[in-house]
Amino acid sequence: MDKSTFGTDKAPDIKEIFDRFKLPNFDVDAFIATKQADIDAVTRATAIALAGAQNLADKQAELLKWTLGEVGEALKTVRDDAKNPTELIGKQRDLVQSALSKTIESMKEMAEAAQKSQAEIFEVASERVRTNVEQVREMFKKETT
Repeated sequence: MDKSTFGTDKAPDIKEIFDRFKLPNFDVDAFIATKQADIDAVTRATAIALAGAQNLADKQAELLKWTLGEVGEALKTVRDDAKNPTELIGKQRDLVQSALSKTIESMKEMAEAAQKSQAEIFEVASERVRTNVEQVREMFKKETT
């Protein structure tokens, strides 16, 4: 294999490399297809992880925007209602309760989104492992017959 091939646009042909070794009972095309399926599974899992991370970032940004709006409203309320402390305390209590409720709900949504992404990634990986195990079984069956 020519060293000048690496680092250029021309990658070595895997099939040609394996054909040089002429391994008995070795299906090069099946091996390449299996490795391609492995790469595809990793690509899908990565896409799922990226989408999950983006979803979490979006939810966090939404929560931050909402929280900043609530803080601004609370400060406005303090300024506007400074003459009536009883009403002010009630409004502040309501704002705090609302903020806590929204924050807890958002945290729950973020945890569910993360769990969903992880479950999808696990399923992609598990399916690929099951397929690899089945392919190995099939290879052994061919060798014993």
